Amino acid sequence: MSDAAPMVVVPIDGRRVFARDATLIARFELGEAVRSKLLIVMVLLFVGAGGLGAYGYTEIVGQIEQRAASAMGAPAARRPGGPLRRLRETTSYRDMLRVFFRNDQKADHFATLPPIVVFYGWAALLFTPWLILFTSAETISTEVASRSIRYSLLRTGKLAYALGKTAGQALIVVGVTALGALVFFVVAWARLDGFEAGATAMGLLSYWPRVVLYNLPFLAWAMFASMVTTSANLARIVSLGGAVLLAILAAVTASTRLRVGPVSEAALDLVGSLTPYGHSDGLFYPPGGGLWGDVATCLGLCVLYFAAGFAILRRRDV
Repeated sequence: MSDAAPMVVVPIDGRRVFARDATLIARFELGEAVRSKLLIVMVLLFVGAGGLGAYGYTEIVGQIEQRAASAMGAPAARRPGGPLRRLRETTSYRDMLRVFFRNDQKADHFATLPPIVVFYGWAALLFTPWLILFTSAETISTEVASRSIRYSLLRTGKLAYALGKTAGQALIVVGVTALGALVFFVVAWARLDGFEAGATAMGLLSYWPRVVLYNLPFLAWAMFASMVTTSANLARIVSLGGAVLLAILAAVTASTRLRVGPVSEAALDLVGSLTPYGHSDGLFYPPGGGLWGDVATCLGLCVLYFAAGFAILRRRDV
C-alpha cells in the first residue's frame, strides 16, 4: 500500500486570473507610455493646451478691461480680473450670460461659478476629445503591425489584453485632464486680480470628473480604431476621420428641420444617441435634469464602441 499523499487539485478562479491579467496589462501600458515618451507627449499636449487656453483667457479679460477703462477715462488695472470679479456680482453679468446661453436658468447657474471655471469646461469640451483621438489611436494597432501582440496573447486572452490596454489609456486620460485643470488654476492664480481660490478649486474639482466621463466615449472610439487597423497612421485616420463623421451625424440629428413628427423625432434621437457629441448638457448643467441620461449615454457608448472593435479584433489572425 502506497504512503504517497493524494494529489490535491486546486481550482483556478478564472475571473481572478482575468482581472489579474487585465490589471497587469494596464500597468504595462502605463510603463510603455513612459518608456516610449508617449506619456510625456500627452502631458505636454494637455498641459500646454491648458496653459495656453488659460493664458489666452486672462489676456482677453485684460484687453477688455483696458479698453473699458480707456473709454471711461480711468487708469487701467495692473492685473486683469478685478473688474470682472466685481462685474460678476451685478445683474448685468447675468444678463450677458442669458444672451449667450439663451436660457435664464443656465445663466443663473453659471453666474455662480468663477468665469475661469466656465471657460475650462468649455475648452475641455471642445478640444480634449481631439487630443485623445490623436494620441490613443495607436495603442493596439502598433503592436499588431510589429506582431509584438503575439507575445502578449501567449500569456492571456484577447479580451483581457484589450481591456487592459483601454484601462491603461483611461488612467492616462484621468491624469492628464487633472493636470490640465491644475494648470488652469495656477495660471488664473498667477495672473488674475482678486482670484477666488476656494470657489475656483471647488469648481474645477466638480468639473474634472465630468470632463473625464464626457471624453471616455472618445477614448473608446480611438480604441475601436486601434483594434480594427494594422498601423498607427491608419488608426489615426479612422479615429479622427470617424470622429468628424460622428460630429456631422450629431449635427444632422439635431436639426429641427428634420423633426417633422414624433416618429422622425424618435428615430433621430435614437441615431443621435450613437454619437458622443451632443451629450454634454446634462454633465455641465446638472440642474437641467439631464445628468443621468448623459452619464448613461456616455457609458453605453464606451461599451458599444469597445465591443464593436473587439468583435473584429477577436476574429483577426494577429
